[in-house]
Amino acid sequence: MNVNVNGRIANMRLLALLVALTIVCVTLAAETKRYGIVFDAGSSGTRIHTYTWKTGGGGPKNEFDLVSDDLLKIKPGLSAFKDSPQAAGASLAPLIEFAKQKIPAEHIASTPMFLMATAGLRMVGETAKDAILSSVCSYLSTTGFVFKCAWAGVLDGRDEGLYGWVTLNYLVDALYPGGQEPSGIIDLGGGSVQIVYPAAESRMDAPGVMQTLDFGGRKHHLYVKSYLGFGLDAARTAVADKALEMGRPGIHPCVPKGASVDHKGQKLEGSGEYKRCKKLIKNIFGDDEKEEACEKKYGKHHCSFTGEYRPPMPSSFFGFSYMYDRTGAIGLFDTAPAQFGSLNLSADQIEDKAKEICALDGSATTARFAAAGDASKSVNFCGDILYVSVLLEKLGFDEHKGMTMTNKIKDVELVWTLGAMLAKSAELTGAGDGDGGREGRSGSHNYSLVFLLLAVSALLFRVCLSNAAPTPKYERASGFPP
Repeated sequence: MNVNVNGRIANMRLLALLVALTIVCVTLAAETKRYGIVFDAGSSGTRIHTYTWKTGGGGPKNEFDLVSDDLLKIKPGLSAFKDSPQAAGASLAPLIEFAKQKIPAEHIASTPMFLMATAGLRMVGETAKDAILSSVCSYLSTTGFVFKCAWAGVLDGRDEGLYGWVTLNYLVDALYPGGQEPSGIIDLGGGSVQIVYPAAESRMDAPGVMQTLDFGGRKHHLYVKSYLGFGLDAARTAVADKALEMGRPGIHPCVPKGASVDHKGQKLEGSGEYKRCKKLIKNIFGDDEKEEACEKKYGKHHCSFTGEYRPPMPSSFFGFSYMYDRTGAIGLFDTAPAQFGSLNLSADQIEDKAKEICALDGSATTARFAAAGDASKSVNFCGDILYVSVLLEKLGFDEHKGMTMTNKIKDVELVWTLGAMLAKSAELTGAGDGDGGREGRSGSHNYSLVFLLLAVSALLFRVCLSNAAPTPKYERASGFPP
């Protein structure tokens, strides 16, 4: 009798050990870290984002639970190497060194790296673009990170918009089942602007502007539109062209009185005229014929300024990149520039401020924005701020509709690269799990059970350690373009 009791006690102790090892295994798996790199090769400079995330922690973010985003930006952008493309790749060396400081040395050989160029490189021409990317490919292939030449390319504007939308809604917990209602985004870059927001349903009769994404079974029907040439820098150039073409010779109404700018070899003196400036800005959007033709098919307020279907907008919208840089970042409303921050604004509020700024002369404008990070560009602020207001109108916003201008959420910069990293990590497939099902068969002899439990415990712990190794296996969210 005592022998049986003692045997049962021993078995219980071994079962407790097995449970403890299982808990350790789950904990190790939950704390597994992954690393990835995305280069944002924009029109004004190139940023590297070094992402760290956890996998295996359970819940909706089981496959991608962000830990940190370490970033660094250098200037100029890759498009500046149009005339010397062979030097483009080596220009990324400071960014690679930065990444190697952030990622543990033992993980470098398993860290994937992607370079995605945006509007700036789209506009340099095919020959120059291919030569620049060839140089980038040659250099990045020598860095020791996981890299393929196919992973460096020009990012389509629609994809840039989708990734930006994923970034925002991932950070506000609106992607997965059980999350809050998703929001729309406007990402105003230098060369292009993207607008993406959830629609009630996908319109199959509106090809090219609708996309469906699926995150863990939660489907998102999205309106996605990118406007190349309507980023802030590109628009500023287009407005200056119109000033030469349509305005008074040598005069630019979007530049403060007493200041001047050089454009295509000509000096343009500022006149600081709000109404004339707004007229020039509106002119770069073209006439209303396409929009009117679209409205005959889809109805009033359902068409973009390019004459394409536009579904009703949700109540919640976020604007980032230049949307924040020309409002909160320069202290437009409180004279207190903030590199990071958040404020709720409407188009009419922005336009009212544009009137105020355009009325300042050159010296007053310089003094007003002396503390801003972009103080050296304050000569452009009258036109830039007014452009943001006109753009919102052209995108279909009611003048009183508010939206959140920000550039950071939960200490993570609000930029499309996070959405790209999430999507690309899901595309990568690792090796097999290595943890096949095991069955033990208990017999009537206590010693047989003892040895069996010990064997299973050892096997489980070994599998656990194997699963904690840095070879990932990903499940992909569906709906992203290939």
